[in-house]
Amino acid sequence: MTYLRRTILFSLIIVNLVYGGAARFVENELLVRFDEGITQADIEIIIMDDNLQIVRQVSRPLNLWLLQVDLSKNQLGKVRRRIEDVPEIKYAQNNHHLSLRNTPDDPQYTSQWNLHNTGFDVNGNPSGTEDADIDAPEAWEISTGGETAFGRKIVAAIVDGGCDLDHPDLQANMWSNPFDTLGNGIDDDDNGWIDDSLGWNAYGHNGNIPQTNSDASHGTHVSGTVGAHSNNTNQVAGVNWDTQLMIVAGASSTTAIAMEAYSYVLEQKLAWLDSDGLEGAFVVTANSSFGENRVFCDSLNYPVWNDMYNAMGEAGILSIAATANTNVNVDVSGDLPTSCSSPYLITVTSSNKDDIKVFGAGYGAVSIDLAAPGHGILSTNYHGTTSTKYGTSMSTPHVTGAVALMHAAASTELAQYYEDNPALGAGVFKTLLLTSVDTLASLDGITVTGGRLNLHHAVLAASVWPTGSGDMNQDFSLDIQDVVILVNLILGNITPNPVLIAAGDLNDDTLITVQDLVLLINSILQ
Repeated sequence: MTYLRRTILFSLIIVNLVYGGAARFVENELLVRFDEGITQADIEIIIMDDNLQIVRQVSRPLNLWLLQVDLSKNQLGKVRRRIEDVPEIKYAQNNHHLSLRNTPDDPQYTSQWNLHNTGFDVNGNPSGTEDADIDAPEAWEISTGGETAFGRKIVAAIVDGGCDLDHPDLQANMWSNPFDTLGNGIDDDDNGWIDDSLGWNAYGHNGNIPQTNSDASHGTHVSGTVGAHSNNTNQVAGVNWDTQLMIVAGASSTTAIAMEAYSYVLEQKLAWLDSDGLEGAFVVTANSSFGENRVFCDSLNYPVWNDMYNAMGEAGILSIAATANTNVNVDVSGDLPTSCSSPYLITVTSSNKDDIKVFGAGYGAVSIDLAAPGHGILSTNYHGTTSTKYGTSMSTPHVTGAVALMHAAASTELAQYYEDNPALGAGVFKTLLLTSVDTLASLDGITVTGGRLNLHHAVLAASVWPTGSGDMNQDFSLDIQDVVILVNLILGNITPNPVLIAAGDLNDDTLITVQDLVLLINSILQ
């Protein structure tokens, strides 16, 4: 490590300690990412002289380990800086504390205006603005969720504080691992996770999902927005009616706990990919309604977050994250994870029933992608009940649910493209979702898109993709405008995105070249 890097790193640590940004870390723990192939035996030799002890491996895909420092013999910061010089170590970071995006105590609502806003409450009194919603009924005319065009059972991971697994409006949509048995203490399916028949509890490092504490209330509410079993004459509707919910507890604790939770989700998808769908789960999205205020994800203190989101994205999983529940510009103040730069992350702020950003919600024209309803959201709650909650935590599952529903509605071509190219396919879904928002003056300049989620438009875009090979502007026709866009893409005058790449690669060689241009011109002339 160079002197300059050491100086910068030390300065960042001091600043964070003074101003409270990154001071909330476990005093004697480090998260260390080792090179691929480095084993526990290798690690024991590497750390032998640094008064370190292995706690556990947190993530197998990232080869990420939790280490404990003997503070009686060493300082945490000193050990961290010293071990980063080891060639086999990619980096070390503090194990930071995290918290759920808890919601403020506001007046109650009694209807799901977020799905369909008439401008009136259930008693017929004026309340909100008509159509300030995600257009769910229109989307459900296309799909209500469940399976892809190839019959894959779509799974949305809920990384939260737990969930009421027996909730009458959720139970039918709960994902389970049929190859493992809960409570026998045996890794029946040899997947590295003991007793994970109903998901995973990263807090306890076991399969016992918390179901009755306050964090489980939060997770149950989030789960209901993503996928409450609907059209069943019971309680509430979810964005998806039949999509499976993978419950993973591990949101409000530390980075190590969160990474273990994410790793469970990632490994389930990797198992699905490696086994051609015989094992694991077809996870397409993961909901994260938690984080840490006023820190920057891309700083030297938080390298593992982008790594994890990138690893999940490469497996085809889009991560959806809630921003802070405070009226700050996160571009300036920072936020974890919504300041992360991973292309597989979608970040969300909260809007109300008048299509205005909630005052107590973060914003950022660079960091926050879009808004979704989050103020007075009725959904499932623990103990088999329903409740109304408030905050960015309630916004995020609308977007998570949207990604899952887009997969259910996706055309055969898009479904095939995703299975052949999980990373690029995930990028297509992200691009389609973000380009289909309802742009609003109230969000102009405070989110990347300047818009609020429109479920109907997103689902429709997925259902008709591609509108035709070479249809660069997705206007359902091939003409000179497509030629102009393709020429500029080839010349580097336009920033490529997954939709442009997929539409412009007419000869399926994964490259955008003059050969594609010739094919497009010939298609137009014909």
